[in-house]
Amino acid sequence: MAEFFETPVKARNFGARVTTRLTIGRLSAVVLENELIRMTVLAGRGADVVEFLYKPLDLDFAWQTSTGVRGNPLPLVPKDDVNSFMDEYPGGWQTIFPNGGPPSQSEGMTFGQHAEVSILPWNYEVLEDDSDCVRVKFFVLTKKLPFKVEKIFTLRSGSTKCEILERITNLSSEEHKAMWGFHFTFGAPFLSEDSKIRVGEHSSVLPHDYGPDVPVRRVGSSEEFSWPTGKSANGEQIDFSILPPFGTPGEMLYVHNFPSGWYRVETPSRSMAVEVSWDKTIFPYLWYWQEYGYSTEAPWFGKHYNIGLEPFSSFSSGGIAKAIENGTALSFGPSEIKTQSLIFELFTI
Repeated sequence: MAEFFETPVKARNFGARVTTRLTIGRLSAVVLENELIRMTVLAGRGADVVEFLYKPLDLDFAWQTSTGVRGNPLPLVPKDDVNSFMDEYPGGWQTIFPNGGPPSQSEGMTFGQHAEVSILPWNYEVLEDDSDCVRVKFFVLTKKLPFKVEKIFTLRSGSTKCEILERITNLSSEEHKAMWGFHFTFGAPFLSEDSKIRVGEHSSVLPHDYGPDVPVRRVGSSEEFSWPTGKSANGEQIDFSILPPFGTPGEMLYVHNFPSGWYRVETPSRSMAVEVSWDKTIFPYLWYWQEYGYSTEAPWFGKHYNIGLEPFSSFSSGGIAKAIENGTALSFGPSEIKTQSLIFELFTI
């Protein structure tokens, strides 16, 4: 027997448009697109952006891991460990809230890696759908703390710009602390060894304090330096705005004190660049995660050449307990709402 729907799955095949009721594996997905861009949002896991394709060059700006989107269903009760995030991590872009980094404790509860909204299924609602503009809202309730997280994507006809509005509401009459960030990652096919990173002038950089746990790293200490030039253990200067050859050890840095929330990644060999901008009053840090194929153990196995440039409310990537301890965790007062507006835009160069 044929099935009939009140509204069609796709209303048109031109201009700005949105396609719902899709699945990747067993996870629900939504596609927003126009004449130049196609973006796929994985509603079934974190409302992750797992595709941001520039159609004229068939060039995807949302990096994927070597395993990509497996599409397996998420557990009803996520584990509070590293694997809860990493086992099905597809790459792409995620909202991170309320814990950024490894498992950590707050208010007597344990949160897993980058938990918890990044590993929850989200609901969605199409707010606008015409040939000039499409807007889709994704939303989820946290399981452990009383928050509602909303994310609205807007894509306009003929534009290479995606507008992302995030809104988080404290649903309780008590104050709660949290970390909040946007986990943008870049890799093949866009990122290359000739890629360059630009941030605002006079920015400062704090290297992650690994202690003795990571014996091989690019910088020689955890002392702050001015962007982009740090020093190795041998005193050699390292320009972190230029990407190194494959096989270089990775690094974790936190850029701050920038004049505005903005960065640009250029890849001359692709003749393309991307700019990301945001409100620095909410996200005063830019996490700069680097993986250049040096790590041969799990989960990377020497396969990946990628970076993360992640606007964040707090540092370090050591989890919510450390952010509370160093005073950078966000405080949400009773019934308080915080919003963040991000813009992701492509350019030819």
